[in-house]
Amino acid sequence: MIKINLGCGYRKEVGHINIDNRACVEPDLVADLNCSIPFKDSSVDKVVAVDILEHIPIGKTVNLIEEIYRVLKPDGIFFHVTPSTDGRAAFADPTHVSFWNVLSWVYYVRDEYRKLYDIKAKFAVVELNDMVTNEEFKIIHTKGIFRAMK
Repeated sequence: MIKINLGCGYRKEVGHINIDNRACVEPDLVADLNCSIPFKDSSVDKVVAVDILEHIPIGKTVNLIEEIYRVLKPDGIFFHVTPSTDGRAAFADPTHVSFWNVLSWVYYVRDEYRKLYDIKAKFAVVELNDMVTNEEFKIIHTKGIFRAMK
């Protein structure tokens, strides 16, 4: 079973291939996710992306989601946790360059939106919700678990 952890930073996942664009965090694999994910088509069982999607520039987000879809096996799992625009964290971090919330995912799960924007990635929602991760600072994250529909 191949599981990858995108943008791992210092948060490495045991049993996963930990990928980051910075060698200084000592990932298993150094790769620029703005370009591609260095795995063959339909070769990965699970993709984890915790606090990484918001660091992908807006013009490259569709490409990354399509790369995640490309490398996932049919029915492969995509798990993400991303600061939601419904809380303060999405805009507070000066390194965030794209913005996400629950509604962002309709473009990858509903055929009419996928067709409108020629998005190939097609996911089924297993779980999609917002969760408060810090009451004091009013930080909300969107958590999604999706299944690749191929």
